[in-house]
Amino acid sequence: MAFLLGNCKKKEEVAQLGLNSEDFYRQYNSVIKGWLDKEKLAAQAAITEKQQILEETTDPEEKKHLVGSINELKRSVAKFEFRESLGDYFAFKDPSEIPENLVWENGMEEPEIGDPAAKKGGSFRYFWSSFPPTVRQFGTSSNNGSRGDLYDLIEVWLVHLHPVTGKVMPGIAKEWAVSEDGRTTYFRIHPEAKFNDGHPIEAEDVLTWARLRAADQVNSIFFTQYLREQIAQMVVYGPDLVSVTLPEAKPREWMPYKCGDFAPAASHFYDEFGPDFEDRYQWVMPPNTSAYQLKPEDLLKGKSISLTRVDDWWLKDRKFYRYRYNADKINYRIIRNPLKAWELFRAGELDYFPISLPQYYYERSEMPQVFDGYVERTTWYNQYPRLPWGLYVNTAEKPLDEPTIRRGLSHACNWGRVIDDVFRGDATRLPGFTTGFGELSNPEVTPLPFSVTKAREAFAEAGYTKEDKEGVLVNEKGERLELSVTYSSTPDRTKVMVIIKEEAKKAGLNLILDGRDGIAAYTKSQAKEHQLTFTAWGFVPPEPHFYEYFHSRNAYDEQGNRKKSTNNIFSYVDEEMDVLTENYRNARTMDELRTNGYKIQQIVSDENLFIPGYMTEFLRVANWRWLRWPDVPETRFSPPLAYIPMEGYCYWIDEDMKKETLEAMRKGKTFDEVERVIDDYQTVPTTNENEELEGEEEL
Repeated sequence: MAFLLGNCKKKEEVAQLGLNSEDFYRQYNSVIKGWLDKEKLAAQAAITEKQQILEETTDPEEKKHLVGSINELKRSVAKFEFRESLGDYFAFKDPSEIPENLVWENGMEEPEIGDPAAKKGGSFRYFWSSFPPTVRQFGTSSNNGSRGDLYDLIEVWLVHLHPVTGKVMPGIAKEWAVSEDGRTTYFRIHPEAKFNDGHPIEAEDVLTWARLRAADQVNSIFFTQYLREQIAQMVVYGPDLVSVTLPEAKPREWMPYKCGDFAPAASHFYDEFGPDFEDRYQWVMPPNTSAYQLKPEDLLKGKSISLTRVDDWWLKDRKFYRYRYNADKINYRIIRNPLKAWELFRAGELDYFPISLPQYYYERSEMPQVFDGYVERTTWYNQYPRLPWGLYVNTAEKPLDEPTIRRGLSHACNWGRVIDDVFRGDATRLPGFTTGFGELSNPEVTPLPFSVTKAREAFAEAGYTKEDKEGVLVNEKGERLELSVTYSSTPDRTKVMVIIKEEAKKAGLNLILDGRDGIAAYTKSQAKEHQLTFTAWGFVPPEPHFYEYFHSRNAYDEQGNRKKSTNNIFSYVDEEMDVLTENYRNARTMDELRTNGYKIQQIVSDENLFIPGYMTEFLRVANWRWLRWPDVPETRFSPPLAYIPMEGYCYWIDEDMKKETLEAMRKGKTFDEVERVIDDYQTVPTTNENEELEGEEEL
């Protein structure tokens, strides 16, 4: 009790400290030390308890499970002891303490990104469906749909994964080196690196990125866990050199990225950081490492946000960056109705529009602007992890806590009809929760087929054997088999849900459609108040994450309440899954990643925690002809490791072509119709193998 009170007091003291207080590092280091002591003692106590049970049990399966659990706990103790041996979490050391045998790399052998023909200038005009609740980079409501365009996709991190080869390439760091034990990466900051307000970037700005998110006044469960558990130490060795140590080594080829996949934070900007942080910085975009900045006059609440390219950006003439971020302005208008946005695109008010949905490609874009060559269409295959569209099951909600109900639900969903009716066969059935990660995607995981017979058999196992007058199954208590599905009520998602509801009714399941606007649907699932939610959680290369989605720590708090604002929207709790997700998160080799990842994916599939829906191998876009794209061997249209083409930021606005096009439209002059298919990055051709329905009753 004394320890807990003392630890809480230290946290309160840290929360009151300004960003630049020298006491912050000291007190946070003390908090981490106390946490490590507590975790190590708990792990040692658990080992003693499990060893005693092991000595008493005669069950071979229980023995096997206990041995695995004890070994994992011993690994945790070793990890805590290693961290204690390092000393302070935030540390400042002399450059002479850097190992002498380091092998430095710079990634400059990777191919160029973009097209030398790219031109600077012009404005790229696009739209968002809603205005962000804040432009803060972290804290309450910061994880919104706009943060990628404002930060994640345009900021330059210490290092990046090359969007063509997937190997490590330089960012803010000029070079890097991995320690002999594989746990630490040393980064040398480029001597010319600057924030986009012109202020030089120094090594301590890397620590600032962490300490901003570590402060108690910042509401972020994810970063609280991540910084405490996934980073062992951050050390500054002078103004240009910093190291990041992880509790355990990762696969060596990814180690620099695992230690450096974030951007330094502008220490000089947060002088007034304090308890009122969220309100003070609610509508202010800080200086950052990107080529773009948000000027106060370009933030029109509820209407638009425009980003302006920095003329003297220090990376503008350097390899990997010189042919990207070409538009002088990027303007995002708020257009809540996609049909209105489409009409504005047709009128030339927007430069770009996604047309992957069949009604846009096969119908709406069959228009004079395309036939006359003013608007161009492109089908582009990428190699990005597939968005897991499907039903996310909240196992805390009855009757979804019963595995047989979840199995019946999976058989009751006719995604084949969705693919045929909504996507006109352009989509395919999604195999599982994490598809598109190459060797890290379990090839044995397959979705259950649509089958009324098998669905009813599963529901009968759960006690739902009779039908009411509406054809809905009921159990002996008279309880109807009904489940609510929460989703963002766009027209296309509503079409999908209507089909799923109609087909599920054949199996005696009544789905109640809970369509809401996007923010309301997201908020409900984050509060864990949904039964089912139809959505897709994005993944990024190089490997899927599982801990945040399936570890019990992110399901319930210490009082047994559903833990809000975590990604375990499944509310899933399982001891074996906890061990596997911890093993996966701490994997040191590709073999460990595969072994644990395959088991996790199999459990998710077997337990029907996620009902796989559909995926596409390509995207289709339309753009006015003045929006140009790369056409060089290194980059065809867009780098393949981008989710949508514009996220590569290799496009540019050709102002001369824009004038030519507008003049041609006035005079009735036309150009050749352009319909591209960019399949350079296509992996394996796919077909839509719709499930065959079983038995006469299903025909």
